[in-house]
Amino acid sequence: MFSLMLRSCTCSVLANILDPAVPFVWVRGHTPQRVIQWWRTHVALSTTGHPHDVEVRWLEFDLQLPTPRFLELLPEFDDHGIVLFQMTRRVPDSLTLHGVPDDAIDRVLIQNGLHLRFYLPHAVECAQLASPHREVLERALQIPEVRKLAYNTA
Repeated sequence: MFSLMLRSCTCSVLANILDPAVPFVWVRGHTPQRVIQWWRTHVALSTTGHPHDVEVRWLEFDLQLPTPRFLELLPEFDDHGIVLFQMTRRVPDSLTLHGVPDDAIDRVLIQNGLHLRFYLPHAVECAQLASPHREVLERALQIPEVRKLAYNTA
């Protein structure tokens, strides 16, 4: 894997990084409410049920979206951290990464079509951009906004 750090960024940088030709984005472990507290929302309680107005705490889920749809929704992620994988293939139902040893995760992701990985612990923090393809990072560094974050230049 090739990787680089992006300083003090938000998810908005993904608009410059994601390749629209790569079809899928997998957001792993998204938590819409970043603070552990009860909040009201509409949630379906089963795959066949209708959404109900309920009070929830620590709601967490994975999302798989076509890249263009993710880019439409990107502003909603801007004040969040994110674990994002851009994939050349749909993520299989059975692939969760829970229980996969840390030293095997990259191999499993590559076998399933990993194009790039973006990890941002929380907004305005250092992010890691990684890819099994060196040219993906080289292309990203050609984008002025990305180059500024990578090299910490004005």
